[in-house]
Order: sequence, then structure tokens, then C-alpha cells
Amino acid sequence: MDRYSRGELSKRIGLGLATILAAVPIAVSADTGSLTGARYLEVVEVKGESLPDIMGQTTEGYSVMAVSNGALAPIPFQFDDLNKKGFIYVPGGSVEIDGEEGVFEAHDELAFMYKDTGPQASAELLSAVSGEVIAEIELSDMGSNRYAYVLKGNSARSDIQYAKFNRETGLIETTMYSQKVDPDNLLIWEDYKYKTFAEDRSLLDTMKLRVRAKLGPARATITNKLIPNEIVGVKNAPVRSIIEMDASIAILGIQLASAGASVTVTENTLEFPVFLAIPTAAKVLQKNLAIEISLDFDQLEGSRIRTALGPTEPIITGSEDGIDPKQHNVSLEENWLSLSSGKGWDIIAFFERDEAFDPTLSLLYKDKGKGDKKDKPERVKGSDPQVGYIAKDIPVGIDSYLAINLYFGEDLWNGNQVENAVKQITNPVPAKVKSL
Repeated sequence: MDRYSRGELSKRIGLGLATILAAVPIAVSADTGSLTGARYLEVVEVKGESLPDIMGQTTEGYSVMAVSNGALAPIPFQFDDLNKKGFIYVPGGSVEIDGEEGVFEAHDELAFMYKDTGPQASAELLSAVSGEVIAEIELSDMGSNRYAYVLKGNSARSDIQYAKFNRETGLIETTMYSQKVDPDNLLIWEDYKYKTFAEDRSLLDTMKLRVRAKLGPARATITNKLIPNEIVGVKNAPVRSIIEMDASIAILGIQLASAGASVTVTENTLEFPVFLAIPTAAKVLQKNLAIEISLDFDQLEGSRIRTALGPTEPIITGSEDGIDPKQHNVSLEENWLSLSSGKGWDIIAFFERDEAFDPTLSLLYKDKGKGDKKDKPERVKGSDPQVGYIAKDIPVGIDSYLAINLYFGEDLWNGNQVENAVKQITNPVPAKVKSL
């Protein structure tokens, strides 16, 4: 089972948006040192098959540079092996590597930040740098071109590390945000802080994962705290960190799923892909089974919320005024939802999955300012607000994949035009590689 690339994901979450987005101007600034919208968040992924000069070789001794201040300078990068599930391989993890560790194979990836690329290097700049420049990577977006260069035998490295995870303390840190998790339970999220948010405090109460089931007269709900899970491997690298986790879910005496996660952290994203096996024995629960995944925010009254199947008029949180939240919704194909705080922090979420996992998907929205009661588990009483997904009609007898992918930014909405960022996220700039 392979994971879906963001380009493939765009086909799923972009259906129905084409007409709306056709007239939306998405562009990188003419100044190659300045980016607009979600391009600032983007990680460029170059497959091994696109770099034939490296493919089949060990990745030691290769580096990536871009033009900055009139010279080629090192930028953060990493080579990632993939595992047999199609995710980034984590040494020591439970999922076997697909191929040979440290050897750049056709399906493996070179990753770096789009924002770190620069103008095209002249012949003089290319000849002036030490080592051998073996490839030019061109990224073209709406008439603006940006470049990065792959070198062999150059020892210069950037000292920037965009993301890291401390396995002992449970602290995720990037150059833009921090997220505290329980080191003994990766599913328990606590304080989240963002660098450009107007207040120095946590924006998050907690993440909520709840499985609800009914079997005859018996009803049960299990939450994050009751789902056994274990961190089995961590890879910290300059561009993205990966946390591999194993988990199992049982409810009403029935094994519901065996699961693993390959959590990926970058400077402005937190992607939580889960590969899971749901046995046929769970069929007795199927008609009365629901999974809820949501973020319960803290003190975000006055924020705006929009969804893929909602009107352009947003929900205003913390107030009974404004549009009825029931007018907003999501589906499997059109599944993005977004919150803009108006205080220097926006978030966009996507529900990604493969074809085997095809539940009925809807919006979960609770708000104490609109009269909703407290909703455990929580650290702070009441939803302020709580936003996420409800999945029903869960398929059984499958070996599948789903993910909740979160994207953060200072102003992803650009007024009330969150579709701009959605289009950019789901349509990454293609990388064109030229051997030199």
C-alpha cells in the first residue's frame, strides 16, 4: 500500500474547487527572496529516479545549495529512505525499509524547503564553488523560477534544523512552533505555541481522538488516553523529523484495529498518517461505530472558521451571532477545514486516505460560546472552539491508510481567501532536474 503524494491528494480534496479556484491568482513574488501564501510552508521532494547521477549510490558526500547574496550557499536538506508502507523509513522502527539504508534508490526522496531556493546561478558562480555541481533543480510557479543545486564533494552545511522531537520530554520544536505531547502517549497533545501569534500562550487545550461503538445494549467510548501506543523510532533531520508509533484499538472486547503512525514534522506542518488493519471480525460493530478526531482550542473566541463544503461566510467562534455552523461541512473528497485566529496564526487541516478507507465523513464543531456543554477529555472546560472530523460507516477487513495533515501560517487566509492556500498546498511546485 503506497501513500498518496500531495499531488494525488489534490485530486481528492480539490474536486469541486476547480471552478472557484480558476480565477484565484496564485503566484510567487517576482522577488525570488519573497514568497506569498502557502509556498512558504512547502517542502520540495525530489525522487531518486529524477536524480540519475546519484541513484544507486550512498548519499554521503552530497549536498544542496542555492544562490544567496551573490554566491552559492548551503541550505538545509536531507535524503530520506522510504519503508515498505511508502512512508519515510525510521531506523529502529517497526516498518521494514524498502531497499538499502543510505543508498539513494528510485523511490527515495531528497527534501529541502522551497523558500530556501534562489535565483539561477551563473556559470561563474557554479565554477567558483568547491566540489562538483552535478544537478540543477528548477521550480517554476506562475512565471517565477527558483533554483537549487546538488553538489558532490562539498563539505559546507547549513546549521539550521527546522524541526526536532525530544523523545524523553515529548517536546516537538520547530523554528515556528512547539507542541508538547505526553512522552508515554503520542496521542495526548498538550500546549501548542506559535511564534507569530499575538499572545505568548498555548492555543490548544488538547487533541481528541474518540472511538464510539454499540453492540446490542452495550455502549462504549475509548479516548486517546485509553489507546495503547508506543513510540518505536525517531528520525531527527534538518528539514523534517519523523516519529514512528505502533498502536492497537479494542472496544467492547473486539479488536478494532492494529495501527502504526509515521508522524512527520516540518517547520509549519504536522502530518499524522496512520496505516491500519481493521479485521473482518469488527463487522459486528460496523453499523454502530464512529471515530472522532478533533482539536479543542483555547481562548480563540472571535476566530473565523471555513470548510470545503461551506459558504464563503465563516463561522465566528465564541458567539451565538453569525452563520449557523450547520451550514458548513466536509466530505471525503472535499475535506479541508480551516481556522483563522486574526492574531497571527491560521491553520488548515486535510483528511487524507486511500480508496479502501471510505467512511462517511462530516464536520465536528463544538463551541461553548454557542451554548455547547463541556466535552471531555479536556484540560480546560468547554470547547473554545473544537473543530474536526466525524467518520462513520467504517469499512472492515481492510489494510488501509488515513491521515490528518495540519498546515500552520501567520496569514494563510489572506483576508477571506483560504482557497488560495488550499490550492497551493494541494498543488506543490513540480521539480525539474537537469544534470550538469
